[in-house]
Amino acid sequence: MSTEIEPEEPHRRTFFKWLTRIFLSLWGVGIIGVIASYIRAPSLPRSAGLNIVRAGEADSLNPGEARLVRNGSSPFHVVRTLSGEMIAVSALCTHFSCVLNWNQQNRTFVCPCHNGVFNATGDVISGLPTKPLSTLRVEVRRGEILIHQ
Repeated sequence: MSTEIEPEEPHRRTFFKWLTRIFLSLWGVGIIGVIASYIRAPSLPRSAGLNIVRAGEADSLNPGEARLVRNGSSPFHVVRTLSGEMIAVSALCTHFSCVLNWNQQNRTFVCPCHNGVFNATGDVISGLPTKPLSTLRVEVRRGEILIHQ
């Protein structure tokens, strides 16, 4: 009776079979992902006018008043001028992106960071900012203020 040591080939062969199967399975998943992304309908690009933000009722904003609308990372102010016109301007200072405060008495926007001052239409009056505020298109529909971004 001789004791022979069995070679380790079957274990090594089994290991490489499994390794090959795993490798090919990962490639298969990748190919299926590419095919699925090709078949899926493309997403629509965000273009001007598609993103509309509701800014409240027009009747609740008196002439000479402004309302801050917190819209994620792009807040804005809606201003009703003394003549009754609706204007929307960015609420972020063009100097350092601080959120502007509305000064009801002077009807101006004031930056709390460096005292930059803008008029109701977004033009620079004084301070460190050199650029005017960006404006947004305003629409009043059925008594509701809609801002087009």
